[in-house]
This record gives sequence, structure tokens and C-alpha cells, in this order.
Amino acid sequence: METVYITDTQLQFIEMFRIALSAPDNPQRLRAISNLKLEVAAQVDELIVDGRSDEWMSANAEFFKRSMLEGPFRRAAAAEFFQTEREFEGSRGRGREKKLNIAEHIGMRVLLTIKEGKLEGLQTEIGILEQVRHFAQQEKLFGAQDHDTLRKIWRTYRGGVHLGMAMDLHRDSVLPSFGIITLAEQIRMELSRHSPKSSNKPYVDESEQISFVLSQ
Repeated sequence: METVYITDTQLQFIEMFRIALSAPDNPQRLRAISNLKLEVAAQVDELIVDGRSDEWMSANAEFFKRSMLEGPFRRAAAAEFFQTEREFEGSRGRGREKKLNIAEHIGMRVLLTIKEGKLEGLQTEIGILEQVRHFAQQEKLFGAQDHDTLRKIWRTYRGGVHLGMAMDLHRDSVLPSFGIITLAEQIRMELSRHSPKSSNKPYVDESEQISFVLSQ
């Protein structure tokens, strides 16, 4: 399992972390997250210097020196993350966002069956993937109407769906934003600690997951 620490400042960009999770595997997701953190740092530095006096700038020469040294890395990171965003959005419904949405919907179905104590399988005749396929047919959602596609999407994204699920569940809540991270971790553990009744393997193996922790 990989662990990603998120500061209070970075938490304000939580939607962008979800975009980073749309990359097709964990190494690429972690790289996208690293790029995002550099981009956030650059934006914070811009806010810090905005409107400052010449005296303040002279007194904080080390700050500017650090920013200048990190500048090339931050620009490269911003360019890479821009590409991640483009692949997320895609065109004509072919972006990674749609696949991530489907994976999170499957994750919600898994969480529901855990909470209800049913512990349904994913690939059984009336299992979770069949339920999602049937829902997609009713709603005319293309790209989610056959088992092979759904299996591939779930296999690709299941290690990171808990963050988007937490964001969705938290959206209408009055709780503070840091509650998203706590909720995401709770969902992650539910997915990795429970198995379908027909299997001894968890819905999501912990080794595939990315854990998000609020940095103190």
C-alpha cells in the first residue's frame, strides 16, 4: 500500500487529487500527485508575494532563491499535470473521467453490500457487475454495458476509488473538508477488510490501494 500525505493547503485542491487518480496505474498516479503538489506550492508562493512591499521582498531573499531553484521543476510538473487533466477530460466521452466514475459507482455498490451484510460477489450471475451493467443499460450509459469492460475498469481503478467515493458522500455534508480524508480512509479499510461470501479474497487487496492521510 502507498501512503499519500495531504496538508491543509493541498486539501483545498482535493478535486485535482481525484484527477491524478484517473491515471491508469499507481506509479503514474503517484507521479501525478507529486506534480500536483509542486503546482500547488507554486500557486501558494504566488499568493504569498502578491502585493508585498519591496522591503518585505528584500528581507525574504531566501524565499525567492528557493522559488527560483524550484522553478524549472515546478514548470515541468505543471506541464505534466496539464496532460493528466487533458486525458481525464478526453473528448466525446472517451476521457478517463468516465471510467473513474464507473469504478466509483462499482465501489459504492460494494460498500453498500458490505454495510447491508450481504457481501455479494462481483462476477456472479446477479452480482455487483451485473447490477451495474443493468443500471447502465437503463440509463443508456455507454462504456459500462458489458462485463468484460466493467471488470477491466474495476481492476484498473479499484485501488483509488475510495477518495472519489468519500468526496461524493461528503458533498452535501456540513462537516469540514478534512472529513473527506477521514471518510476516504474508512472506505478504503472497508473495501480491503471485507470479502464476498463466495471468496476469501478482499474486494480490494490492500497492496493495490493508496491511503490518504492528513499531514499534521
